[in-house]
Amino acid sequence: MNLPEVSIAVIESIYAILLDMEVDLDPDPLQFGPKRLNKKVAQARGMLTECESLYLKVSMWLQKYRSTNRTLELELDIQKKHLFANDPEVRAGRNVADREALATMRLQDQVREIARVSKAQENLEYLITAIKSKKADLKDIQGRLRDQIKLCQEEIGLGQRWGSKPAPGTEAPDLDAAPNVDRQSLKDLHEMFTGTGVIDPDLASAVSITDASDTEASDEPQVLDEGSGLEEGEVDDLLSSIGPSASESDNASSSIEDILAGLDI
Repeated sequence: MNLPEVSIAVIESIYAILLDMEVDLDPDPLQFGPKRLNKKVAQARGMLTECESLYLKVSMWLQKYRSTNRTLELELDIQKKHLFANDPEVRAGRNVADREALATMRLQDQVREIARVSKAQENLEYLITAIKSKKADLKDIQGRLRDQIKLCQEEIGLGQRWGSKPAPGTEAPDLDAAPNVDRQSLKDLHEMFTGTGVIDPDLASAVSITDASDTEASDEPQVLDEGSGLEEGEVDDLLSSIGPSASESDNASSSIEDILAGLDI
């Protein structure tokens, strides 16, 4: 029968896995926020699932070794009785102890195999006990986490709030190392875009001087096109020289209507 290997290395590796299944509870989980508490709940659930998987695996191994051990013991007993009944050398023993010793020496390979299987079975039984203990511990941790959740809900009902303190072992960002922002520049930009700022006296005087110069320039003839240099009166003269005026165009249109009315079309 093919049996799984249950060596000292395998046993120690399983014990190491059980030792790593630890969930540290915070004395005040409210200050770290709900995400950390939820993470611990998920961590405990994952460890319990892994522990259940180990328990099933080791239980299957233990069942195979127990079955094999019973089979080997039965075969050994049958072979011993056969020697006691049929082997002349064994029957020549002076007493039962001598006959037992002679039969055992004849079947020493089977005896060693039974001893090996019995040792592995004993190790698996101790391992099952350790896994059961770890399962009970993880279930107790789950109960403690449920109690912490209830206490947090009660504190929130009394007016407390979830905190944002970094978890132990987590480095918070150093705000002092952040680049300094010119607050005055931010304030000036805000006032510029919102229009709620106070105008600088120097800027106000510059604006008033510009307004005064614009007022003086409005009394002079306006230049319509800066590139051409024509004034408003010169533009009218130029347009009249290019084509007929509005009244001439009206007379031309009326003469055309008279011509069309005289034709019998």
